[in-house]
This record gives sequence, C-alpha cells and structure tokens, in this order.
Amino acid sequence: MWRRFGLASLSLLATAIVVVILGTLGGLSYVLLTPELSKQPDLIYQVLIYCVGGGFIAILFTALYETFYFAYTETLQRRVQAEQEQWSEVWFAVLFEDAPLPAKVNEMGADTLMLLKESLKGEASERIREIYAACGLLERDMQAMQGWNLLERRVRVLERWAVLADARTHPVLVEYCLNANPELRRLALLSLARSMSFSEVGPAHVAVTFERLLNLDRFGSGWIEQVLVLLGQGSVKLIQDILVRFPDIMKLRALNALVRLRLWECLPECLPLLRSENPDMRASVLRVFSGLQYVPEEAIEDVLALLKDPVWFVRSQAALACAGISGEEAVSRLYEALADEAWWVRHNSAEVLSQKGPEGVTTLQKAAEVHPDRYARDTASQQLFALQLSH
Repeated sequence: MWRRFGLASLSLLATAIVVVILGTLGGLSYVLLTPELSKQPDLIYQVLIYCVGGGFIAILFTALYETFYFAYTETLQRRVQAEQEQWSEVWFAVLFEDAPLPAKVNEMGADTLMLLKESLKGEASERIREIYAACGLLERDMQAMQGWNLLERRVRVLERWAVLADARTHPVLVEYCLNANPELRRLALLSLARSMSFSEVGPAHVAVTFERLLNLDRFGSGWIEQVLVLLGQGSVKLIQDILVRFPDIMKLRALNALVRLRLWECLPECLPLLRSENPDMRASVLRVFSGLQYVPEEAIEDVLALLKDPVWFVRSQAALACAGISGEEAVSRLYEALADEAWWVRHNSAEVLSQKGPEGVTTLQKAAEVHPDRYARDTASQQLFALQLSH
C-alpha cells in the first residue's frame, strides 16, 4: 500500500515539476517576445531568476523525495524480511518441535505460514491447514470476506486460500465467483480451482461446481483454460462433460486445456469431434493427439482422412498427429502430403516422416529424388539436410 501511495505521489510531484518549469519558461518567452517588456532588462532578469530558481527548487524537491522514499522502502523491505524470518522460526518450532501455538498471529504471520505450505509436502503441508484454523486465522479470514473490508485485504485472503486448499473455504469462494467486482470474481475462480485441485474433493463435486459457474458465461476463454489447467487431474470429469454437453466455444477451451494437461481419460470424448463441421474443433482434437504422440485405433482412419481436409490448418495438424500412427499407411499418406499446396502441411509432413525411423528417412530420400511435385522434392531435401546437421 505504501509503495503504491509513494509511486502515485511521485507521479504527481513530477507533474507539478513539469508545470512549474514550463510555466516559468513560458513566462520568460512571453517577456522576451513582447516588445514593450523586452526593453526592460530588470524585468527580464527577474523572470530569468524566477525561472532558474523554480527549476532548481523543483529538482531539489524531487531528489529529496526520491531519496527519502527509496530509503524508507528499503528499510521497510528489510523489516518485512526480518519479520518473515521470525515467523518462519515460530512455525518451524510448531511443526517439528511441538511448540505451542502463538497467542496472536498478524497478517505477516499468516502469509509466512502459507509460504511454508507451498514449500513443504506431505504430512507437514496437511498439518499447516489445521494449524491455520487452530490459530483462528481461518475464522478471521471468513469475517474479513463477509465484512466491508478493503479490496486489498480481501485479495490477500483469496491468495492465501488458494494455497491453503481447505474445503471449508469453498462456499465463500463460490460466492465470490459471482461478485460484482471483476478482479475479485476472477481471483476467486482461480483460487477455487487451485484449492479444489489440492484438497480432497471428488471429481463429481468439482464438475458440478464449475459447470454451474461456467454456464453463467462471466469469464473469458483465457480464465476458463487457466481453471481447467489448475484443476489438473481433478478436471477429468469436468472436461468430459464439457466435450459432450457444452457449446462449441466451451469445447474448444477444454481442448486447448487438454493439450497442456495430457489427460488420456478424455480421449473417448474427443473422437466424435473429429467429424465436427467446425474446422477449429477438428484441428484442436488433432492437437491433443499430436501432444500425446498417440492416436486411438478407432480414430486412425479419421486422422488420415483429415490430411485431405479442405482447411489447410486442419491438414497441418493432421500431419503432426500422424506421429502417433504406426504402419505403412501413415508413411504413404505423409508422402502424398509433401505435395500439399500449404507450406505448413508440407513442412509438418516432412518433419513427422523424419521421426519415423529408417522407413521415414527412406521415404524422404525417395521424395527428394523422384517425387513428381517440385515443392515436395524441395521440402524433403531441406528436411534431410536438417537431419544431417542435427547428427
């Protein structure tokens, strides 16, 4: 808070300095350019002295303000660091030496306890959750979230709850996901996702909770993808439901998250989407397959057929997905795709062929020599040259 106030004050001071300097220079220019006034040397010297004096005072005040502000900030940071170290000693004694709980814990103590929870694993991390509640911190947080407290304090609580991962906070987090303040709403959503991913909450409960929130359509695609990624393995049931029952735009968000999550359990729900009329949907499913380097057996024919898709970026992703298909058929189709009109399709086909061992390299050599399409010959030659450089 002090840093924010200091930076705002510094900006106002800088604006005032600019106004003073420009005002004195403007006054001097007016005197010099006005014939009646320019013939009065005493007046010119007075304005000049005011100009120089005003600029000097402004610069002096700026230098003094910056010196005191940064000195205070550095002192405050050292004080905060020292207090964190003190609280770390207290919490380590409680955790590993069975020391009694402190009688009173301030905000810094609560923040330090959460920093320890992030760094510790296993039983110690679980015990911190109970220590947090036993010290009265959880109850105090609940009161802070229900009252008319400052936005900054509620944000601080939401950040701690994301680490605390306590199921007792979930009802309040769900309520804040509907808050009118967009900052609190988004932060509560992410805190809820991270908390549920680490707390012992079943996938069915996770799915019900977030489906209700996502159906409100109050969060952008980036936030929803973050939620799914934060939920990790706990998002399996939710993503499966989205891929089956939600609109296309939500399915695309789920598929984008799947590329990062690599959840094999969701592959059956992806298969029907390979035949979607939406090219973005087809391409997104193919990205999931290429990320896993695996194509389910029942989807192989569809993936190979998409090498002839009318949309170039779908063909491009289909070529990458062929890395997960073994056998001569995939190699043969990639050989044909080397002649595609789109550069990315040719490039991806050559790259995947280079990953298919001796058979793929032999196919590239054949393409470089006898392929009827000159672009295919060039692409294969470039890929072979890149292979030689890498070895």
